[in-house]
Amino acid sequence: MDPSQLHQTLTQLHAELEQTQAIDDESRQLLEHLQNDIQAVLKEPSPTTHKSLRDRLSAAVVHFEDSHPDLTLTLKQVLDTLAQI
Repeated sequence: MDPSQLHQTLTQLHAELEQTQAIDDESRQLLEHLQNDIQAVLKEPSPTTHKSLRDRLSAAVVHFEDSHPDLTLTLKQVLDTLAQI
């Protein structure tokens, strides 16, 4: 997998997370942790940072599936991209 493709996908997800509004405190905290994991992968990609991000993305997909379908789609795309690495 081309690292630039992962970087582009994560950048897209980060932008979408910044735009996500109307969420409760628990959801906001989940998004903040997710953003931190994204930044870690963008700064220093490694198996450890990828696993942490995959775990957090999986939890976010379940959490946001009903309330934010567009965000969930992007989360799934990032998971698919990470699975190809």
